[in-house]
Amino acid sequence: MIEVAQRKVDKSEIAKIQLPPKLIPVFEGEARTRYAYGGRGSGKTRSFALMTAVYGYRWGKSGKKGQILCAREFMNSLSESSLEEIKSAILSVPWLADYYICGDKFIKSKDGNIQYTFSGLRRSLDSIKSKARILLCWVDEAEALSGRAYDVLIPTVREVDSEIWVTWNPESKYSATHERFRVNPPANSKGVMLNYTDNEWFPDVLEQTRLEDKEKRPEMYEHIWTGGFLIFSEGSYYASEMRRARDEDRISNVKYDRGKGVVTSWDLGVGDSTAIWFAQFIGTEVHLIDYYEASGVGLEHYAKILQDKGYVYDQHVFPHDVRVRELGTGKSRIETLEGLGIRDIEIAPSLLIDDGIQAVRAMLDKCWFDEEKCEKGIDSLTNYQRAWDDTGKTWRMRPSHNWASHGADSFRYLAIGYQPYNEAWDKPIRRNIKGIV
Repeated sequence: MIEVAQRKVDKSEIAKIQLPPKLIPVFEGEARTRYAYGGRGSGKTRSFALMTAVYGYRWGKSGKKGQILCAREFMNSLSESSLEEIKSAILSVPWLADYYICGDKFIKSKDGNIQYTFSGLRRSLDSIKSKARILLCWVDEAEALSGRAYDVLIPTVREVDSEIWVTWNPESKYSATHERFRVNPPANSKGVMLNYTDNEWFPDVLEQTRLEDKEKRPEMYEHIWTGGFLIFSEGSYYASEMRRARDEDRISNVKYDRGKGVVTSWDLGVGDSTAIWFAQFIGTEVHLIDYYEASGVGLEHYAKILQDKGYVYDQHVFPHDVRVRELGTGKSRIETLEGLGIRDIEIAPSLLIDDGIQAVRAMLDKCWFDEEKCEKGIDSLTNYQRAWDDTGKTWRMRPSHNWASHGADSFRYLAIGYQPYNEAWDKPIRRNIKGIV
C-alpha cells in the first residue's frame, strides 16, 4: 500500500493506494527514474497511470504547478495514448476524481496547477524540447524508443525534483530501452521486472487467454506473459528459415577451417552501425564463423579488427556505395580500404531489396552459424522485419530500419555479392591483410 496525505479544511487524513506488492518499493522514497518491465497482465500500466495522478495530486495540493507528459513512441491520435487508462485510474479513486477534471480530450486539476499532455515521440520529438515545466514524464510502451529519443527527452525534463518513468514489454536485448535501464541503469533509479504472477488482481479472462497461448503459441508465450525477449517477431522476413536452422541444429559451434579462405560482407554505416559477417563457403554449405558490429569509429578500426581475428581472407563484399567519394578527402571508400590493406574487394550488384531478400532466403537453408560468435548477427536475421504502418494497421512492403537492419543488410550483400573463384584457375594463396591500421 502507498500512503498519501490528504489535506482537508479542518484536518489531514491518510489515503491508501493499492499496488502490486512488488511495485511498492519502486514508488517509495526519492528517485529521478522509476521503471517497470515484463509481460502482459502484470498491472504495471494501470499502476503507473494511477501513480501519475497521485503524484500530480501531491504536487498540485502543495502549490506546485506544471505538466505531466505522457509519451509513447507511436501516437497518431489521443485514442492511441494513455489518456483513457489514466482517466479510468483517476475515476476509480474518489478523492482523485474529486481533484481532477477528466474531459473527452484532456485531464487537468480543478485548481489549475496540474495539466496532462500527450505526445507521440516518433513524429514530434523535436517539439518536446519546447515543452515547459514538465514535472513528470511517463513513457509507456517504451521498447521501441530510440537512443536519440532518450537523448532529447531526458534533458527536457529539468524541473527541480522532476522524474522520468518508463514502462515496457521487452522485445530485444539490443533495444535502447533495455541497454539504458536494464544493462546500465541510471543513477538514482528504481525499477523492477513485473509479470502476471506478481499481480494479485490478475483477471480470470486473461488467465484463459494465457493458458491458450501456452498451449497453442508456445514460441510466443514467454515473450507475451513472462517478459522474455521476442525470438521470432511478427512480420519477420526470415522467421521460418531461422527457426528451421535452429530446429536442425545448424546454430551451434562452427569451427574456422584453416584450409579455406574467409569471405567478409559489409554494411557500411554513415553515422550508424557498420556490420560485418565472416563466412566460409565449404562445398554446398555456408559456414558463418563470426560477426562484428560497431559504430562511431572509422574504417581504420575495422581494418584492425580483421587483422586481429587472424583469418586468411579470400574476398570482401561491399555495397555499391563503397565507390562514393568522401567530401573531405576526395577519396572513395574503396581507395581508403585498399590503403588499409583490404583488397580483393567485390562490389555487390545494386538490386531491389526484395530480390536481395529472396537471395537470402535461398541461401539460409545452406547456412551453419556459430552460436556464440554470431549471436547478434543471428538475432538481426531473426528480427529483421517489415515496417509497420501505424495508420493503416498493416505491414508495409519495405523493411523497418532498426537495430536488426545492419546485420541483415550485410548478410544480404553476402547472398548477392559473393563471387566464387574457379579453383581450376590455380588462384594464388592469399595471406592475412596487411597495411596501415
